[in-house]
Amino acid sequence: MQRNEASVEIDAPPEAVYARILDPADRVRWVQGLVESEETAPGRFREVVSDHGMRTTVEVETVRDEPPLAADARMTNRQIRATVRNRLEPTESGTRLTVTIETEYRGLLARAASGLVSRHAQKNLEHSVENLKRLVEGVAEPSAASEPA
Repeated sequence: MQRNEASVEIDAPPEAVYARILDPADRVRWVQGLVESEETAPGRFREVVSDHGMRTTVEVETVRDEPPLAADARMTNRQIRATVRNRLEPTESGTRLTVTIETEYRGLLARAASGLVSRHAQKNLEHSVENLKRLVEGVAEPSAASEPA
């Protein structure tokens, strides 16, 4: 099991941040590499991630929805099973968001590459929370679909 975590301080109340976390149209604007997000049923999504020229489809199920302080999701496909936890804490200047992702890599090849993939996932997660900060604060349009340098 690999664990990635990133936190960011956002100059906005938890309600404003929370609203952007689950909205499919907003997710493609801030989640690194996410190119499609479609709600297939209440609390269920099909998402397509593009990374290094490869597209992967992931099924996402919201498993905890406690606005405006917590949202958890389970993500699965043939290569991974992951749990994503979003925790929002009110601060004097706005909100502290902490995103934790625990990933189990399936299959021999996925498990063999898990260390390298996890380091790449950490960079993407850090980039994503910074994108969300810019989106919520209205500083600049984030570039979530681009790949990091």
